[in-house]
Amino acid sequence: MTEILSKKVTKNGELLSTFVENGSKRMPIQTALTRPLVEGIGNCFLLLSGSTEMIPESNDGEKMIPRAIYEVRVINQNTRLAIGTVLQIKIKNSKSILSKEQNQNLLLGLEKSKVVAFDDLSHWSFNNTEGLSATNIRVLDLTPQDAMRL
Repeated sequence: MTEILSKKVTKNGELLSTFVENGSKRMPIQTALTRPLVEGIGNCFLLLSGSTEMIPESNDGEKMIPRAIYEVRVINQNTRLAIGTVLQIKIKNSKSILSKEQNQNLLLGLEKSKVVAFDDLSHWSFNNTEGLSATNIRVLDLTPQDAMRL
């Protein structure tokens, strides 16, 4: 048993596995492929706007469900995308955390900038179209300047 366990650990004690530790066990390959996403776009963003749209449920075309759509700006310095790149991230079965008034205030600079992070951020591409999806958004207690240094 010890021999089997020792083969699954590197000399530095890192576990060798095709599964990312906090990744999906149902989709380990997709999880592995999207793992370097943080290197490309960063791990926190400046929130520009948020809205909610109603979309048909995939299993029941007559049932409508909410989907939050967030416009964010890349603010991490060590990413492949340039600082300032605007991205759109969608969260199915969720309503935007921003009201119409908060969106207007962000646009006009009347509301303090919000730094956000997303849970289970993933990239998809299909037929020359790509997008970003997540399961949740979190407002971080960071200034944009602090977030840039992460």
